[in-house]
Amino acid sequence: MLLKRRHRLKKQRRKQQRKPPKARHSRKPERQIGAETMGESVKWPTGTVSIFVPGKAGANLDTKARLVAKYLGPELGVDVVVENRPGAGGITACTEYLTEEPNTNNIQYMAASNLAVAPIYNDCEFTADDFVTVAGLDSVENGLFVDAKLGIKTVDELKEYAQGKVIRFASAGVGNDSFLVSKIVMEEMGLASDSVNGDGFGDALVNVMNGSAEVCYCALNQASQYVEDGSIVPLAVYGQEAYNGYAAYGFDQVPTLMDLGIDVSYSTITWFSLRAGTDEAVVEKLASSLQKVYDNPEFQAEFTEAGFVMLPDVSTEAVSARVASMIDDCAAFADKIGG
Repeated sequence: MLLKRRHRLKKQRRKQQRKPPKARHSRKPERQIGAETMGESVKWPTGTVSIFVPGKAGANLDTKARLVAKYLGPELGVDVVVENRPGAGGITACTEYLTEEPNTNNIQYMAASNLAVAPIYNDCEFTADDFVTVAGLDSVENGLFVDAKLGIKTVDELKEYAQGKVIRFASAGVGNDSFLVSKIVMEEMGLASDSVNGDGFGDALVNVMNGSAEVCYCALNQASQYVEDGSIVPLAVYGQEAYNGYAAYGFDQVPTLMDLGIDVSYSTITWFSLRAGTDEAVVEKLASSLQKVYDNPEFQAEFTEAGFVMLPDVSTEAVSARVASMIDDCAAFADKIGG
């Protein structure tokens, strides 16, 4: 099982390395008249554009995609709609997108776990070579949260509570990064654990608050309202910097796992892709249109108010490098827990 998974990972890495992507647009690109003119002259899209989201309606991915769609439509001059394709940690959406032809009107919205985690545990039909990266969107920072009813305020208190118990962590199940990073944290703390599976951050929060699980991994912005109302307690963040976004709720600074001596650091990103083989002019047009959305002050205000954080560099090169790093990190996590 482990040898088979490693073979899949090596095969995936080889495919990614064969065709290094070309950088397109950075967060603050120089104006490239030729590329923009080429993009604007191509007859694309030919009708309504759909953004396929690998998650259910109301989840973080869905919210971000709908914000982009709202502003992208006027830039492209057509209706832009969101189609939710939840299931199997993004595998369902990415696999279904393989039926699209190059130059399709439809866009695949992706989370890094689709390429970094799903292939570790599954024989996926897709690889990175099946998509062309158009532009990044945001960086997602996550935290470790505990049911407030347990009276636990720190990681040390969680360790003490867990003695002689099997800690239940809420996740989206094997094949999703929420499972992998939660499991590795439990291992690093020396705790016996098991997953209570759901579909995304929303289910994870519900499973903690209703007592089905003690802890969960969740995006910091999505957990905010439940930290505010006292339903959950933030114990640590997975990123490289302590978090002060909950100061108004009584948590002046949430420490990183690394600060607490737990050797795990992890954050993720999202981006937009088209089908491999799509004409460069089409890719350029979409990239240029997305950049105009990102530079729109009204979009920026809505995006920030929702608690999302734009990537500082949305270029193909930057996104591809970040995903390659995440693939290596997640493979190392999986090897460490023997999964």
